[in-house]
Amino acid sequence: MKELEGKLHKNNMGILDKVGIQNIEIIDCGEKLEVLSASEFVLSPMYYRWGFSDTEVIKLRSGLIEKLRSAKKSLKPGWNFKIWDGYRTLYTQNLLYEDYWNRLKKENPEWSDAELKKAVEIFVSFPSKDPSLPAPHNTGAAVDLTLVDENGKDIQMGTDFDEFNLRSYTDHFADTETVFHQSRMLLKKVLEDLGFVNYHEEWWHFSYGDQEWARQNGLHQAVYGSMKL
Repeated sequence: MKELEGKLHKNNMGILDKVGIQNIEIIDCGEKLEVLSASEFVLSPMYYRWGFSDTEVIKLRSGLIEKLRSAKKSLKPGWNFKIWDGYRTLYTQNLLYEDYWNRLKKENPEWSDAELKKAVEIFVSFPSKDPSLPAPHNTGAAVDLTLVDENGKDIQMGTDFDEFNLRSYTDHFADTETVFHQSRMLLKKVLEDLGFVNYHEEWWHFSYGDQEWARQNGLHQAVYGSMKL
């Protein structure tokens, strides 16, 4: 784990540090947050279960939920999306950030604060209070999810949710574990066909309408900003 994280913090960067993302203007379209229904999707609010959130309700912008409904229609009969997280308050974002920071600091006491910050933000965005550069989940435009089969069983993706190491990179198994890679590519294709983009350091993280979505599409404007600021 320590060796993997050493490689991560030296060679990679988080969403809010991606080249060009700070130049993307946010013109919020005004869509409201909508509560996801367990009658439509498999809901598994992990941060509530792990004590980082005080609610088990999962919300997303209404436009994203419509896209997920459409994407679900292209899955195999009986398959569904299991959704772990959507909109995230700054309170929860801060708890996650501090928790991962403290874990990395304990495992790597020789790292400077700058090194810790870079490593942490690969997987947990800074709980930004800057409305021009919000954490993706705070916009309601980012969703963490996987696939389940007709029996409700998780499709194997090669890592657990929030397993913070190189194996969680979307293309990590491209040249090794064919089954894992195929499963990740299936999830990716189904969502990209509806306009989502994948954060390449986390196979489970997709977004639509936020600054990362705009960056990957070569756009100068995002349509979803912070729901808090």
